[in-house]
Parts: sequence; C-alpha cells; structure tokens
Amino acid sequence: MNTPDQDVVLQSMEDARRILGEYIALRPNDATRTVHRLIAVLDREEVVHALNRMKLRRTIRLVE
Repeated sequence: MNTPDQDVVLQSMEDARRILGEYIALRPNDATRTVHRLIAVLDREEVVHALNRMKLRRTIRLVE
C-alpha cells in the first residue's frame, strides 16, 4: 500500500514520463517548453515536501 507521499511522487513521475514521451513523439521538438513543463511537474511544493519526508523516513529507519 502506498503512502500519500508515494502517491504524490508516483503521479509526478507518470506526468514527467508523459511529457517526455510527447517530446520524443513530436517533431520538431521544443526543448525549452519541455523543460519548463517538467519543472512545473517535478518542482511543485507538494512533490518537494513529499520527497523530503520520504527521505527523512528512510534515514530514520537506517538509524534505528
């Protein structure tokens, strides 16, 4: 079962893969637009916080 943080990260990864797939499929490509779309997906506040919490939980488990 996924945690809410994992769900946020997984959805962002799926969105990023879709954006990259569209970039690869379309010719000519607009790399600048694609990078901006990726930043919009991957640099959302909820994604950054989810990743930080996941990393913290992993670190705590390693220390315990």
